[in-house]
Amino acid sequence: MSSSAAHPLAERLIELARREPLDGPVIEVGTGSGRNTRALVEANIPNVTVPDSTPYTQLPGTRDSYGAGLSTHAYLHGESAKLRAGIAELRRVLRPNAPIFITLGSFKDARYGLGIPFDERSFAPGEGDELGIPHAYFDRDGVIELLFGFTIDSMEEVDVDDIVGRWAHADDDVAGRVHWFVQARKT
Repeated sequence: MSSSAAHPLAERLIELARREPLDGPVIEVGTGSGRNTRALVEANIPNVTVPDSTPYTQLPGTRDSYGAGLSTHAYLHGESAKLRAGIAELRRVLRPNAPIFITLGSFKDARYGLGIPFDERSFAPGEGDELGIPHAYFDRDGVIELLFGFTIDSMEEVDVDDIVGRWAHADDDVAGRVHWFVQARKT
């Protein structure tokens, strides 16, 4: 997969928007290289981007501002409490029944439990380009608990070694990355 190709979850969101119009713009949390933003623009889907430098606990917009949410890497990072706050903030800015397409870390990821522990689910690499940056990992029940206030339509654990953008991990030889691909709707 090319590092400039849209993430599979972004492609699913675009397919959904073609079948059933969204009730407002998409909020994309964590834009990374811009590959998903480009895909949304090319599909003529209105969107608001939240760059990686903006905390996902402080999203732009008032309550019920957005018709969908997309995040393919922002919610992989952070301690458990911060992620819960970030998901609550996403829930705040989404309209009722708005779909979300997000990735979360899995307990099956080869990096789970390695590095500097922050809490029972969050660990930071002790070296490399993400030195000290906490990554959170979840089992199925943990994903369901984290997504309180959402109805989960689908969740699957995916080996993402060929999907992870080389822009994010250019010098990284780690294999065995596993992420949850989650599609849900705000209840």
